[in-house]
Amino acid sequence: MTVRERREPKTRLCDCGKTVICGSFTNTCECGADYNSAGQRLAPREQWGEETGESASDILNAEAAGFQELD
Repeated sequence: MTVRERREPKTRLCDCGKTVICGSFTNTCECGADYNSAGQRLAPREQWGEETGESASDILNAEAAGFQELD
């Protein structure tokens, strides 16, 4: 049996000065900026899915449904 270590989520200081907890696949600051679970800032939502034809709501709905995250 493999035991998985529970890690504290990363935090990121947003450009607006607020702290963002990056514990999910997509993490949104109060100012509207989005970050991934590694703390990297994402492109604006209007650009999401350009390569795949998905919309921002498609991506966020998949996350809300609980798709498996990659470690």
